[in-house]
Amino acid sequence: MSRITKILIAATFIDGILASGNINRAFVDMPAWAQVGPIGWATFSRYADLGPAAIILYPFEAFAGMILSVAAAILFYRARVRPRAGALPIYTGALLTVAGLVVTAKAAPIMLSVRHLGNDPVALEQAFRGFQFWGGVRGVFQVLAYFANFWALVAIFRTGAMRASDG
Repeated sequence: MSRITKILIAATFIDGILASGNINRAFVDMPAWAQVGPIGWATFSRYADLGPAAIILYPFEAFAGMILSVAAAILFYRARVRPRAGALPIYTGALLTVAGLVVTAKAAPIMLSVRHLGNDPVALEQAFRGFQFWGGVRGVFQVLAYFANFWALVAIFRTGAMRASDG
């Protein structure tokens, strides 16, 4: 198995964790928090999303997925493998992970602001809505990155394009 394939498997695994978390957040967590209200959401977020484990885990997942996806794309480009059936999904996966991190630059400050908003329902409602929007956009990029990387793996394994000597 080539180095590119191993890196792509790792990227797909990490991006799969992000994808499942984003799907859960979009379809289960955020609708429930909309019913509970912004003060309940903020209280939970202060202990969960802003807790010591999440402050380390969430950035690690996002950066690891991006670094692995971009590394796979660079190695694939340099290997000049033929047929290039995996090219589109590998490059797309890398771009989508980068896009997910770019959008995080909008979502993360909103979540971080929850620490300092107290229990002001108006400010917390605004933070909830902003995080729901930007977190949703980020989630779309991260879920699509997972599917692009999975597609790349399928293309590589189907065509037998990557050999150990290819990188």
